[in-house]
Amino acid sequence: MTSAAAALDDVAAVAQRLGVLLAAGIAPERAWQFLAAPAPPPAPAPPPAPAAPSASASGAAALTAVPRDPQPIARPGRLAVPEVVRAAADAASRAGDVADAIRAECANAPPFAGTRHRAVAWGLFAATWAVAMRSGAPLAATLQSFATGIRRAAALHRELSVAFSGPKATARLVGVLPLVALGFGLILGFDTPRVLAATPIGWACLVVGFGLMTASRRWSRRMLAAAEPRDLAPGLEAELVAVAMGSGVSVARAREVVAAALAEYAPELSEGTPQAVGAVDAVDAVLELAARAGVPSVGLLRAEAERQRAEADASGRAAVASVAVRLMIPLAVCALPAFMALGIVPVLVALFVDSGITFG
Repeated sequence: MTSAAAALDDVAAVAQRLGVLLAAGIAPERAWQFLAAPAPPPAPAPPPAPAAPSASASGAAALTAVPRDPQPIARPGRLAVPEVVRAAADAASRAGDVADAIRAECANAPPFAGTRHRAVAWGLFAATWAVAMRSGAPLAATLQSFATGIRRAAALHRELSVAFSGPKATARLVGVLPLVALGFGLILGFDTPRVLAATPIGWACLVVGFGLMTASRRWSRRMLAAAEPRDLAPGLEAELVAVAMGSGVSVARAREVVAAALAEYAPELSEGTPQAVGAVDAVDAVLELAARAGVPSVGLLRAEAERQRAEADASGRAAVASVAVRLMIPLAVCALPAFMALGIVPVLVALFVDSGITFG
């Protein structure tokens, strides 16, 4: 989740800066060029002038005195510019489609968590850009609103990541307990390695112990993965419909533009997942309510987006609390029996062997 928060923060920063530049009257292609061009390093300060020799100094000493070199000035490193920003700037300079350039740049992202999160976050940006361009909504206000919502989503992911650190640490600790028990037997002076390596009971303990450790680790990881939030930016669809309708287009046209943009640039939000279906149903309910009441839909849609963000926050915190308790199940079913198989049974067998009782 930390990688998701970092990806969202990076995209939000670009959207916010771009929105400010556009609000200041800068054309989109120039604004992208400003973002893509790294800032030049600061010019070094001129060296200080050598001090004049005092009247009491001798002429020879004044002639031989050499001014000392100025101390080197540390230059801060340039801010790294993402390749996707350069691709968007290049497309904007050629009057091309910025959203398509962003999608093409993110299309070949490797299936690693951090890289995929970054590609999905940029896909959300591309969908927002496409909605604003196709509906005629003001780009500056749209991007700034998008940046605000994305930053809230990043804060949620970061808070949940901190909350998940406790259950994850518990899962890791539970996973190494059987190995701790194995070392504990050595500290007590029992020949547990020989029991595990040279007796049928020891072989069975190894198979059962490591098998249960593997099952406990996989079980815990699945439980943690299932508890993580699936929606990278809750409330985005309702926000985009509000953006499109705020530009004056009809409800049908706004829904069409948003659905097409999400399908093209953020398919994760339009693939029939429970989150996507729920977002569509919520938008439909809001639009139906606005039509029956005869009130503007934009305010209701923005309120619905806020509600979805708050609901995602609450459900994420509830998932953290729930998984912290449910992690005790792998502990009882797998980790503790593995602890017995690798730590207790070999010690007992070694104790019997020292007493003259052999096994196999």
